[in-house]
Amino acid sequence: MKTFVLASLVAFSSVAFAHADHAKQHGHAHAAGGQDMQARADQARLSDSIQVSACWIRSLPAPAPSAGYFLVTNNGSKEVKLQAAVSPVYGMVMLHQTTNHDGMSRMSETHDIAIPAGGELEFKPGGYHAMLEQAKTVPAVGSQVAMDFLFDTGEKASAQCEVKPANTRAH
Repeated sequence: MKTFVLASLVAFSSVAFAHADHAKQHGHAHAAGGQDMQARADQARLSDSIQVSACWIRSLPAPAPSAGYFLVTNNGSKEVKLQAAVSPVYGMVMLHQTTNHDGMSRMSETHDIAIPAGGELEFKPGGYHAMLEQAKTVPAVGSQVAMDFLFDTGEKASAQCEVKPANTRAH
């Protein structure tokens, strides 16, 4: 089991490093990071119908990015789209999806993730997740990290995310 977890962490870290290197080499500015998203979060109104719960962060040793997982619940009467997330602890937060094709895992940035009216969507290992990069301070395992989740309605949902060890597989 330890070998599998270690191999998974190495593979995850390699993908994350490759993604970061790709972004640096090509000058990508991710829409979900930086001061623009923080300003948008500061201006967004807190939603009455959208909640984010069960939020946790898999802590990986620096400089590898960490990953965030959570449950988005839409109690409203219309579909909403999660567009971005921000945290005062991380300089960049990107929404990603892991997909598998012919036995190969691929992680790609994604936007406008639909949460159906009256429905929910779980962000979990091996699926949708938040990539948390450029930690301003490395949060300690067991601590809480604040995150705001931004939707196409101009609303936000806020959550406290528990930092868990690197070998954590589920909430």
